Amino acid sequence: MNLKLVRQWSPTGLAALPLLSVALVPAWRLAAAILLALVVISLWAGRRGVPVALAAALPLAVSLTWPALLGADAPLGLIGCADPLAVIAWRRVAVAVAVAVVIIALARHLSLPRRTLGLGPPPRWEVVLGAGGLTVVALGGLVIGPILAEPFFGRLSFERPMGAIIPAVIFGVANGSLEELAYRGALQGWLRRVTGIWPAVILQALVFGIVHVGPEVADLVPVHVALMSSAGLVAGLIVARTGSLAIPIGVHIGADIALYYGLACRSIPA
Repeated sequence: MNLKLVRQWSPTGLAALPLLSVALVPAWRLAAAILLALVVISLWAGRRGVPVALAAALPLAVSLTWPALLGADAPLGLIGCADPLAVIAWRRVAVAVAVAVVIIALARHLSLPRRTLGLGPPPRWEVVLGAGGLTVVALGGLVIGPILAEPFFGRLSFERPMGAIIPAVIFGVANGSLEELAYRGALQGWLRRVTGIWPAVILQALVFGIVHVGPEVADLVPVHVALMSSAGLVAGLIVARTGSLAIPIGVHIGADIALYYGLACRSIPA
């Protein structure tokens, strides 16, 4: 047995077990997050401090509890989705704030600099690419997104009221930043300090693919996981190469702006 590989991958397993259990069984999400939080708190109180592998997993576990705590997303209709106070948008803001607080607390306790999260000042070309990706993906998602999503979610029909751009941007910024900070920031960035880059990139990509599976894609789960994991892998490699979340955050925000319309602007079921 290669002991070097065991030592390299064991912290990945420590982070993966609670995350995969949370991801695979949605009903366990709240319980798993609470259990993980209690483990971290107990270790925090001890002299050993918080293991980096558990610290890397905690922000994501916290973010995955939001449906149990705040309720699941449901269509708001043509008028509701244009409301600047739309619940779908501000629910994500609340989750993003909670995750940011957890990350700040852990980073301070572990004396981890911002660059480990990919939050160092990006060069101008990364900002330009991120902004360009945001624009292209948002517009493309609104035009061809329903066509691409139909094999997985069935026929999607929704309006695109101009007034909905405000809550859509709020939703996109909150959810895109939240997920990039949780997956490519804390999970990948902190875990790589104890595992090396490849285990960290692969784990976050797999979890990213798994947690985005819902009952509506039951017939195409392997394809859906493969596509979402591939997206997570590409984003992880970009962050590993550039050391910045700028490009993935821009693209992710664009995708989530389009996603908001699909989530919120559909007709309310009778």
